[in-house]
Parts: sequence; structure tokens; C-alpha cells
Amino acid sequence: MDFSVDLRKQNNDIAVGFDLTDSYSQVSYASMDSDEVETLSTVPGSNNYRVPTALFKRKEVNQWYAGKDALKYKDTDGFFINNLLSKASLGEDITVGEETFSPSALIALFMKRTLSLFSMMIPINHITSFVVTVDSLDSNIIDVLSKAVASLGLKTTNVFFQSHMESFYFYTIYQPAELWQRDVLLLDFTGEYLKSYRMECNKNTTPIVAFIDPGIYRNFLTGGLENIDPESRDARDYDFRLSNLLDDICSARFFSSVYFIGDAFRQEVFTDSVKKMCQKGRVFEGTNLYSKGAAYAAKNKIFKSALSESHVFLGNDKLKCNVGINAIRRGEPSYMALMDAGVNWFESKKQYDFILDKGNKVSFVITPLTGKNPEVVDITLNDLPKRPPKTTRLHLEVSMLSENKMQVEIKDMGFGELFPSSCLEWKEVIEL
Repeated sequence: MDFSVDLRKQNNDIAVGFDLTDSYSQVSYASMDSDEVETLSTVPGSNNYRVPTALFKRKEVNQWYAGKDALKYKDTDGFFINNLLSKASLGEDITVGEETFSPSALIALFMKRTLSLFSMMIPINHITSFVVTVDSLDSNIIDVLSKAVASLGLKTTNVFFQSHMESFYFYTIYQPAELWQRDVLLLDFTGEYLKSYRMECNKNTTPIVAFIDPGIYRNFLTGGLENIDPESRDARDYDFRLSNLLDDICSARFFSSVYFIGDAFRQEVFTDSVKKMCQKGRVFEGTNLYSKGAAYAAKNKIFKSALSESHVFLGNDKLKCNVGINAIRRGEPSYMALMDAGVNWFESKKQYDFILDKGNKVSFVITPLTGKNPEVVDITLNDLPKRPPKTTRLHLEVSMLSENKMQVEIKDMGFGELFPSSCLEWKEVIEL
């Protein structure tokens, strides 16, 4: 990449994707007025994108090191901290010597030091949209990441979190159309075990729905592949096993492109497997797909592409249906959207005030994007005072407890001085 470009002089807003894993992290970025996404290298002019996800604290001194510096001092007198995400998922403080730190504080420190490495390329005050991508999301990780990013000093509130699966989706839809006309396969050699993601689009729906089928192969260990002799019997055995596995994955399917990612993947070891996939579609190798996908997503949060408007990704973290209520607007029947399919469930929260036409029921219309018929779910407001039509104002709050559980809270607000509020509240959980 060209390190002669100084974004501070161009005064450009920047979208940043930060790939955070237990072992290493990577940072990619895109200028808002450019279609190109670059990944930042720790060594200018090289493809060395990885920053070790680690910290080191000197003993009895408040001096911290991060990334490669942490590895450099690992065996000296002090405390080495790694596996930050795994520790964060436990929701417990981390002990460093005689001190304890919250996981969010340590992740924030690591992220700050990492971003400071690239401050010449991505000044923090120019970051307009920031996406952190991790292997998978849960409530603990979301809470930790939210607190960590809040302390980075970003000048924007456009902060989002997504899984590697979703980053793969965004990377894919920003590639030339011919690379994803059919299925797309990703083989991930970065973890302890081989993982796969197979993406397909259902073009019979509007919008077009993209699904990703994940796979994990615990009998295919990736440890040690970096050092294996390509001419050895072990290498031939690995290639044979992967070739057979690909036969199962690709059975009766057609692929436009295949991605081999991760430093543990070596083309010279998997020669037959690569040849086999070259017969099925375009084949690519790399290590920075997730951070690039996160950067594309960060840009898309601000400037949605036409493809992102016509496609929706329904991954594990996404709502699989639209939720709304039928209402009257300006005397005409109308549909009021509450929750949109394709949105991260943990980001979905809405509140409205509206007038109840009559009766004591609020009806929710649930429309799956999987092709099933819409369903109407009624919530009965028991003990609601009887009033003339259109003289009851309700406050509605909806939020997601999980990807398929929506919590509904309704409060009786009355109707001015004529009909004071009863102070009644109703709370129910609807299975979507």
C-alpha cells in the first residue's frame, strides 16, 4: 500500500474496520470519498497486517506495552496479558499482579495503542464510522466492547459491532458481481480448528436474502501448519483430508469464488485442494478479509450502497422478520414499522406514543423474510379504563432480548386533563 497519502491534508472522513481476536488484530480503513479499502501494515510497504492482541505491564511500574512490544517484553520482569476476548466473555475482572482491571479497560488500552500506531494514516478525529468485528457476539462481549470503544475518544457516535460472518458478507457484496452470482465459500485457517462459511442468496425474495451456513471441523486442527514441510507425508495427509472435506462441502453446489484465509493456510501444502476449487470458481488467498469487510460495513453505515439496499443479511445476530403495527395516519390505514429484518437484534430498540382507536388490544404484525405468511399477535391491555374512542394515549417501547424474543412495554398515558393516566403498565415477550 502507498504510505505517501496523508488523510489529514485531504481532510477526509474515514470509515474504520477493527478486527479483534484473541491472537491478533488488524485495522482497515476507507475514505468516505473512495471505493478502495486499505489494510494498515505494521511494517510500511509489507503485507504484515497483524498486531498481536497482547499487553505487558512492568512489575511495580505503571508502564504498559501493547502488540509486538508486549511480545518483546513477555519474558522480562512483569505481567503478560493475552486472550483478552476470551477473558472478557467470562465477564470477570482480570488480575495483573496485585491490581485488577475490567476487561473493557484492558481492551480499550490495547485498541488505543493499536490505533496510535496508525495515527499518521487514520487520525482519530477523522474517524466518522467505526466497526469492531469479532469471531462471534454475545451479551458480555457487546457490553465489554461498548465500554472499551466509549473510552477511545472517538469524535463520532457511529460505532457498531459485528461478527466475522457479517464481515464476510459485507466484503463479498462489495466485490465484483461475477464473484458472488452463485455461492461463495470461505475457509478460515486462523483458529484452532478449520472453519467454513458458505454464503448463498435467495433471489426469489424482496429484498434478496443472503444466508451464511457456518461449519467448524474439530477433527481438522490447524496448529503447526505454518511450519509443516510441504514435501512431507503430513502435508500430503492434510491435503488429502481437506480435499475430501471440500467434496462434502461442495456436493451438488456451484461456487463463483472461494477464499482461503489465515496464516495457517499454505498453498504449497494444499496443492490438490486448491486445484480442485479452481475448477469450481475463482480462488483467492489472504489474511485481512474480516477487517476489510468491517471497513466496508463502516462506510455502508453512513453511505448505503445500492446493493446493501437491495440485499439483507440474515445471520445469527440478525432479526429474521419485520415487525410493525397497523395504524391510522391522516385518516388512512397505514403500517408503522417497529423492527426491521436484517438489523442486529442488540441494536434494535424503538419507542413511540400513539392513540388507541378503540378497544383494549394492540396488534403486532410479524412478517418473516423466510417466505412464511405474516402473523398477527395481540397484546390485551387488561384493566385499561373504558374511554370513548381515540381518547387513550399509549407509550410503547419495544426491544430485543435475543434474536427471536421481543420485549414489549406499554404504558397508559391517559388523554390530558379529560382522562388522567391510570399509571397501568403491561409487559410481554413475543416469540418471533
